Amino acid sequence: MRIVGFTGMVFDPGARILPVCFSASLTIRVIRYDCLMNHAAPESAALETLFADFDPARHPVIARSTQGLIVRVSGMQQDLAVKIPSGSGPTRWLFTTALRREYRAYQRVAGIDGFAHCFGLFQGHYLALEYLHARPLKHADPPDRQHFFRRLLRQIERMHARGVAHGDLKSRQNVMVSADGDPIIIDLGTAVVRRSGWHPINQRLFNYMCRIDRNSWIKLKYGGYDNIDAADRHLLDRSLIERVNRRIRRR
Repeated sequence: MRIVGFTGMVFDPGARILPVCFSASLTIRVIRYDCLMNHAAPESAALETLFADFDPARHPVIARSTQGLIVRVSGMQQDLAVKIPSGSGPTRWLFTTALRREYRAYQRVAGIDGFAHCFGLFQGHYLALEYLHARPLKHADPPDRQHFFRRLLRQIERMHARGVAHGDLKSRQNVMVSADGDPIIIDLGTAVVRRSGWHPINQRLFNYMCRIDRNSWIKLKYGGYDNIDAADRHLLDRSLIERVNRRIRRR
């Protein structure tokens, strides 16, 4: 399923823009895989009206986890996947903060092929995303693997150039295969967004997560870290944590 955003400082006039803080991510476990790209964008006024009195219980749930859920909102020229944090009190605050950070990541990657469209963050806790038609790589075999992984690598590089590192691309649930056989990157709940200016901790973390993304691409393409083509070996740079985890799993 999924999902994407605006660029830089270009926003949907109907979207309420909120500050973004760093916190634990909002990770959604996909339980349904059909989605739709290139759907006509609902008008801002219609979205404002929709979310002014929005009741998630009126819409079918398409994904669920302990951190939140996603419902599908369709009809009246709308076809959306809406992410909603769960919980109450401090728990809900934590998940809401993560959702706002995810919105910020979608803003950064707006316009890059292979990401869905984000229509905005409404009422501070409804992230409205384009509903897609695709299947997770875990359950789909791209018709042209060379084309698929070349394109996926370009998408990852462009994402990094926009200042976003995904951090969880090793999960084959987070890379989708479109009806045309192209990759779609989903779920930016774990993403690290690079901050401008002097922020050494954030920038160090961003660089580390970019490294993880490149290693993830290798693992997705080759199913591991062995028998890698010479042309791709320069991308692999496993961290100490990744090496230790691999040794533990092999025991």
